[in-house]
Amino acid sequence: MQTTIFRERIFDAGCLFAGQAAKTFGFRTRQPIIIIGTGRCGTNLLVDILRSHPSISGFPGEANELWHPTLEPFEEAKIELPPIEIDPAYFSEISIASWNRGHEETIRDIFSGFHWLSGSSKIFFTKSAMISFFIPKILEIFPQAKIIHLFRYGPSVVESYFKKNFGKYSKYTYSELEYKTHCANYWNACILEIENKKDEFALQLKGQFFEFSYEELCRAPLEILNPLADFLGLAVNGFGFNLAAIASQNYKAPDYTKNPLGMRLLDLMSPGMRLKGYLPAEPTTWSMGEKNEKI
Repeated sequence: MQTTIFRERIFDAGCLFAGQAAKTFGFRTRQPIIIIGTGRCGTNLLVDILRSHPSISGFPGEANELWHPTLEPFEEAKIELPPIEIDPAYFSEISIASWNRGHEETIRDIFSGFHWLSGSSKIFFTKSAMISFFIPKILEIFPQAKIIHLFRYGPSVVESYFKKNFGKYSKYTYSELEYKTHCANYWNACILEIENKKDEFALQLKGQFFEFSYEELCRAPLEILNPLADFLGLAVNGFGFNLAAIASQNYKAPDYTKNPLGMRLLDLMSPGMRLKGYLPAEPTTWSMGEKNEKI
């Protein structure tokens, strides 16, 4: 972990230097592609697909050390705060409030530096699972940014978070029920926040927002990649990724309708689940088995 953190800092410092040099030549990244989501929602798959296109350049990693400089990496946080899954709105608020003066320009310079070094004619993207509540700040830094939102069936996200992170935060002790409850609330909060800010800033009307589900991407990749390429201003035949290799991993999530804990978690996520079409628009008898068949 220490080696990774050190490498990220050296890399960011190099990009910062390059970005400051590029600025003297009049180059600035003005319309980055920002990929957001709840985490555990398939953004790594999307990144691999995008990187297979010769006209696209992606920033390595998630750059969370840039978006959350006092809170990430979690092991070296300068502020004592529970992980983002517990209260993403508060976590994001504290993170931004703790930025040093001029940090917005540092982010611009680092991304511009990487973009310049990797090919200024390419489309530049970066992704993070920890900036769902950062849309206003993203647009403040990059008013012309284009945002891609990838979302996934809530129970699959909760189960994936539990498998990856339960027990990771040694400073805090959560039971399985507590942690899964936090993850369910986190998923729902992120889905609703992105929807609200998309509408508040009229991002779709301005051509700055594109969203789709992990399930749609797995079921019919070209039905997503064709309009996505159009959104990016690229030809779809430029993607070199083996689309036949894409397969949904949602089967790994248990049927939440089969146990009381699952039903409780479904209730917590129901606003977001209805919004994204995983549940009927109005509450009815649970029939998640049929939806799982489709996804």
